[in-house]
Amino acid sequence: MDEQIIRITRALNHPIRIQILYYLNDNQKSSVNNLVKQFDVSQPAISRHLRILEEAKLVKSERVRQERYYSLEDKHVIKILDVLRQHVKEEFY
Repeated sequence: MDEQIIRITRALNHPIRIQILYYLNDNQKSSVNNLVKQFDVSQPAISRHLRILEEAKLVKSERVRQERYYSLEDKHVIKILDVLRQHVKEEFY
């Protein structure tokens, strides 16, 4: 259990990964190529971020023909991020 918490907190330790999670929450699923365009980040960098999120069991992937599509595996993470955002907002404003 503690190992999974550590994986999740490490996965959340990058702004692009947080943005990817919110994007997937809003759009249900996305291809790697679409995420590259959306975030203006290289394909290897997006793939690395997605691998970290997948290892933390926050996203899941499925292959459709030549392309891999990602979606949220755990929607609780959005609630956690929202609580953190609210905390920061209340704490610093």
